Amino acid sequence: MKKNKTYIIAEVGTNHNGSLKTALKYVDKLATTGVDAVKFQIADFKEVYSDKLFAPDYQKKLLVKSNFEKIVKARLLSYEDHKKIYKRCLKKNVDYLCSAFDLRSLKFISKNMKLRYYKIPSSEIYSIDLLKYISKKKKKIILSTGMSNISDIRETIKVLNQNFKKDISILHCVSDYPVDINKIHMDFMPKIKKVFNFHFGYSDHSNLILPCIVAVSMGAKIIEKHVTFNTNSPGADHKASISVKDFSEMVRQIRQIEKIKGANKKTMTIGEKSNLKSARKSIFINKNLKKGHILKYSDFNFKKPGTGINPMIYKRIINKKTKIKIQKDSILKLADIN
Repeated sequence: MKKNKTYIIAEVGTNHNGSLKTALKYVDKLATTGVDAVKFQIADFKEVYSDKLFAPDYQKKLLVKSNFEKIVKARLLSYEDHKKIYKRCLKKNVDYLCSAFDLRSLKFISKNMKLRYYKIPSSEIYSIDLLKYISKKKKKIILSTGMSNISDIRETIKVLNQNFKKDISILHCVSDYPVDINKIHMDFMPKIKKVFNFHFGYSDHSNLILPCIVAVSMGAKIIEKHVTFNTNSPGADHKASISVKDFSEMVRQIRQIEKIKGANKKTMTIGEKSNLKSARKSIFINKNLKKGHILKYSDFNFKKPGTGINPMIYKRIINKKTKIKIQKDSILKLADIN
């Protein structure tokens, strides 16, 4: 990750509604926004769900004309579809990222795609089989933390680090769809760094761009944001997503924030240097002085411009003798005193 550069992930998730054609269109369009990665989700239905499957509250309104199992299956892409998406991402010069929801799918993307990160979604923070598999790999990890507390996060990291310490980025996340801005509590995000000493970021489920802008201004190194072609489309996450147009604007604003934040050091610009002498003050003489006059503080005024002696060193000037007569309101010069 480049210094002072936010890694921005466009989370398509299942907003393709099971269409490979639509998924590829997302890659093509999002690649033009300046995003770093386009992320999808992969799952083998039989590996993930039992016959006790039920819909979360925010998806129950989708059940008017169909049962939940049918809806879930309809929005899944095949493994071969994911290979094609991965190749399109390579072609468009964006990272392909994918959240795997079962071990078989995780092994598939690990074997067939050159992944920059393993992305662990919030729902899988206790999936011990996935965590153990990832713990053996020397690859960076992005961990989302919706529906969890510090203890949950600590236990997950313990498993991930059981073979060797990992490079983990932890994303603050609230798994409401869409999340109320009063429930985001972004001030928790820096605590992640304090408690775990890993990079932190933010995975957003609001339908606004502002939370991501705030997160970057607070030091988030990774932003994950749901995006859709149509916020009114049927499907699980469209209402918690923003349009591609708004996503592009979000990326633009984040890149502006990076420029504004700059480096963590104080530097003087060329413009400041050119303004310095005009803006600062020098030591001036406030009365007519004879040659040989012994300078006192009461002889001084401090006025602009700053082309003469710095007022901060006035003590070095006191008790010095003047070499020449000095007119009132003249700027004092070192050459005029002994």
